[in-house]
Amino acid sequence: MTAGLPLAHHHDLTPSFFQQQWQIYRKVVENNYLFHREAYGWLHRILVNEVDRPFRFLDIACGDARATVDALKETRVAHYHGIDLCGEALVLASKALETLLCPVTLDECDFVEALRDRPKSTDVAWIGLSLHHLPTPAKQILMRQMRDIIADRGVFVIYENASPDGEDRDEWLLRWDGQKPSWTALTPEEWDAITDHVHAADFPETTSRWHSLGYEAGFGKVRELFVSPTNLLRMYCFEA
Repeated sequence: MTAGLPLAHHHDLTPSFFQQQWQIYRKVVENNYLFHREAYGWLHRILVNEVDRPFRFLDIACGDARATVDALKETRVAHYHGIDLCGEALVLASKALETLLCPVTLDECDFVEALRDRPKSTDVAWIGLSLHHLPTPAKQILMRQMRDIIADRGVFVIYENASPDGEDRDEWLLRWDGQKPSWTALTPEEWDAITDHVHAADFPETTSRWHSLGYEAGFGKVRELFVSPTNLLRMYCFEA
């Protein structure tokens, strides 16, 4: 999760931008401000307890893949495919993925374009803190594409910005801004860099809307796995 850099829309990434922002991203992860540990813990549980066969794993907006590698330990992963627009992140990912005992494919491209052009099926697909950059109609298109490539008995797992039912984007952003006093590891400039991006490019959906996006895309079952303690982020499993 850069599963996406959670502070930068991938279309904005350049080598200099990557170097500038990567340290901020690592601070966010290491301080667990966006509850990466809990999200990847849930992903690991799904893979160990519910995927009872060798599986192909698609990591969308994979970033450096460090947390994903941990989630894939002691699972039956048979092939890993990571997609990210940032070549620098993929260099880090290739090193992290060396510990996996399966073939690895890494594609440097925009995930929206990659999924539009991707004919191969997969068993488990994962995206974290990247899908919320798309407006609702584009999310719906991508969800339908995901349903087309998820094999029978496969799952699509997401961890994304989400609002309680009845809350609009402005109210969600107000609650996001309220986190500032607790993000003590960041300088004011670093907080502003993240928050400016969130205000410009983050589009949460209500929990009911996330469910309906899944059902409208053709998934047979939608489960909410985890709600962040801030109630700003939620994790869902869409079952084919």
